[in-house]
Amino acid sequence: MQIRLMTPVGTSVLVVERDRPRAEATKRLLVEQGYSVTGMLTDISRFAEAAAQTTADAIMIYATEPDKELLDALRALPTDQRRPTILITEDGSTDAIHQAVAAGVNACVVVGVNGNRIRSAIDLAKANFSNTRGLREELDEARNALRDRKVIERAKGIIMRERSLDEDAAYTLLRTRAMQRGVRLVAVAEMVVEAAEVMQL
Repeated sequence: MQIRLMTPVGTSVLVVERDRPRAEATKRLLVEQGYSVTGMLTDISRFAEAAAQTTADAIMIYATEPDKELLDALRALPTDQRRPTILITEDGSTDAIHQAVAAGVNACVVVGVNGNRIRSAIDLAKANFSNTRGLREELDEARNALRDRKVIERAKGIIMRERSLDEDAAYTLLRTRAMQRGVRLVAVAEMVVEAAEVMQL
């Protein structure tokens, strides 16, 4: 029987499944739905290696239950190697799903998989992944901004004490030095703080 392909959707998928026949079946279902499959992984111990090497846009995992080996492999994946991740499982318990999501899964499908559910799961995983990454980036930016403010405040305090200047004058001095050197204000502040620490040695 000839497989009737749907219009390509432009998303490539890495299939992870210990059972090769089931991995092949998942691959066929994905291809029927217009996805391209970049590879199939049957050895979970090679998950990190496969994730680092794959060019796939998403990862689809088929597991009877999300066991410790799989969850540990997901948790250990570096942030820059993560992708929208879909888990197809026979274990629909709340605890199993919560553990999978905490480990990095972006969408879960309890068995009874068909083409429409595959598409919905992949779309949901991509949306959740983008949202989570955006929140993580915003958090990192906020932390960096807070760190920068603390360094600048500390540098101002050092300058105020050593030069007998008020807060505005100390800030102006920092800003002027940054402009003269063509660097960020926090870079000059870090140099002031480091110099003060050296003098205290």
